[in-house]
This record gives sequence, C-alpha cells and structure tokens, in this order.
Amino acid sequence: MNVVKLQKLDYIDAIRGIAILMVLITHSAQPGGVKLPHVLSVLFSLGARGVQLFFIASSFTLFRSYMHRSSAERNPLKNFFIRRFFRIAPIYYLGIAYYLFRIVFNLPFWFGNQPHITIACIISNFFFCHGLSPYWINGLVPGGWSITVEMFFYCLFPFLFKRIQNINTAFLFLNFSLLIKLILQEFFQHAIFIPASNLWREFLFYYFPCQLPIFLLGIILYFLVEDKANLKLITYKNLGFFFILLLLQVGSNVDFLYLGHIIVSIFFMAFCFLLSRGKLNFISKPYIRYIGRISFSMYIIHFIVIAWLAKFHLLDFYDNSIINFFIRFALILIVSVFISTLTYRVIEIPFQNLAKNIILKTENYK
Repeated sequence: MNVVKLQKLDYIDAIRGIAILMVLITHSAQPGGVKLPHVLSVLFSLGARGVQLFFIASSFTLFRSYMHRSSAERNPLKNFFIRRFFRIAPIYYLGIAYYLFRIVFNLPFWFGNQPHITIACIISNFFFCHGLSPYWINGLVPGGWSITVEMFFYCLFPFLFKRIQNINTAFLFLNFSLLIKLILQEFFQHAIFIPASNLWREFLFYYFPCQLPIFLLGIILYFLVEDKANLKLITYKNLGFFFILLLLQVGSNVDFLYLGHIIVSIFFMAFCFLLSRGKLNFISKPYIRYIGRISFSMYIIHFIVIAWLAKFHLLDFYDNSIINFFIRFALILIVSVFISTLTYRVIEIPFQNLAKNIILKTENYK
C-alpha cells in the first residue's frame, strides 16, 4: 500500500513564515541596552502572538492531512504519531542537548522559571510533559512551553478528529474548551499551588487548557477553507454561546501579560482564510515561504543566536533605538536563517524522511 502524499499548500508556509517573524520581532526588541520607546515596545510585544498563529496552522494542517490519510492508510493513528514525533523531537532534543551542555560545563545559562535545573525538569522535557509544572514548562529550553502544548494537542487530536465531523461540531468543542478554560482559570487564580504568584499566573497562560481554544480555531479554519458555505451550518445557539463566552474572556484578568490571545487568534483565522483564497498574495513571497519551511528550527535556534550575539556585544550599535532595533533584528534574522537552513537540511529533512520510510514499511508489511 502506498502512503498518501498530500499537495503542499504554499500559503501554509507563508503563515508559518509570518508567525516566526513575529516571534523574532518580539525577542529582538527585548535584549540589549538601547531601549525602544514604550509605544513601540508594546507594539513589538504583540509579535509573541506568532506562537498562536503557529498553533492555528498546526491544527489546520493536521486535520487536513489526517482527513485524507485516515481512509487511505492501514494504520493512520500509528502513522500520525510517528510523523509527529520525528517532526518535533529531533530539533527539540538538539535544543535540550545544547542547554544541558551549557549546564554541565558551568557556562552562563538562562534558567527560565527556576533558579536551577532539576533532573525532573530534564526528564519531563525529554518526554514532552514539562507542561505539567510551572517550574518545568519553560525552564530548560527557552520557548519550550509551546512544544509541550503542541504535544498535548497531538495526544488529544485523535479524539477530536473522531468527534468533530463538521464546522458546527468544531464550534461546539470550541465553546466547551472556552468554558473549561474559564472554570479552571477562576479556580486556579484563587488556588495558587506555588509560592511565586507571578510564575503561577504565567503558567496559567502557558498551560494547555489556555491554548486549546486556539487549536480549535484552526480546525474551524479547515472547514471554512474546504467550503466557506460551512459557516452557515453553525447554529445560532452555538454562535450565541460563543459570544457570551468571548465576553467573559474579555472580562477575565488571567491574560494580564498577554492580553486577548484568543481574540487575536480569531483575527489570525480570518487572515489565514484570506490567504487561502489568494486575497493576500503580496504577503506570500518566496522568501517568506522559505522562512516558513525552516520556521521550527528557527524557533529553537533564534534564542541561542540572541544569547551569543549578546555575549559578544552585537546587539547595540546606535543610540537611536529604532535604527538600532532594525539592525539588531536583521542580524538575528540572518544568522538564524543561516543556521536553521543547516539544521533543516541536516536534521529535519532526514528525520522526516526516516519517518516516511518507517511508515512505508509498516504499511506494506503483511
């Protein structure tokens, strides 16, 4: 039996390219001694929402690919986890190895959310379950919180795929995820289980229940892209409940550092839909799509690039903060693209091909 090969969508690479550029803008604005004006700092901080754009692209592509493969492959569920593991693990394990190297040799290290790295934190990162603790979730590999959230979604995905048959069901699950998020956040805001209250509040943003609605928006996007007329299938009762929950979200203070990530993601969903319809082709440039293809490597690598540029005092060049920012951003981008191109070709592609070969052998095995 042949393994299903899906047609590649250029606009998905463009979406990922935009997402990683947003993340780079945010992190490029943070370090160094030349500080940006407050208005620009706030504006550039919105680039952190690029992670939510990644989540939308991820759930959209997963639902699309599984929809095509589930009826054509003998072992679609097993194949799904093989593909996901070999897509995420190699580069993330490279990040773990790099930061463990720094710890072992007592090199300067960004310790994230804790004063030291514990064995439990290392093990949890290796098994992608570091999202279970506020001390682990972002404690070893910078930005690692999004990786554990992604893995939790992978574990839930087969259940969601089996039960979400149309856009109205997807909206129903979105409402349910928003309701669960609200209940949990109201409980955990008052039941603080660690001494560091700021760390606890950050955890309530990073952890999976807070991000699950974003993945559901990506699934809704899939149905809209397949046929925009699907929007008419959503019942008024379902839609009304969604807006009630959305108003409650706006009134909540759980997103004290990251205002409105769900509302921003709704705009992202509209942006992705327009791209899928060819309405924003001026954005989908070849270099944006290329950056999108290497975006996962860039997500892990750019933190390392920023740290080394800071070590060699290559972040501040001008007293003019705006000019300085653009030089800094360009340098971080160029170095990150160069290194990520290498890791993409040497690590990502070979391990993805390995996953394909494993799946091909298991599919043809009798």
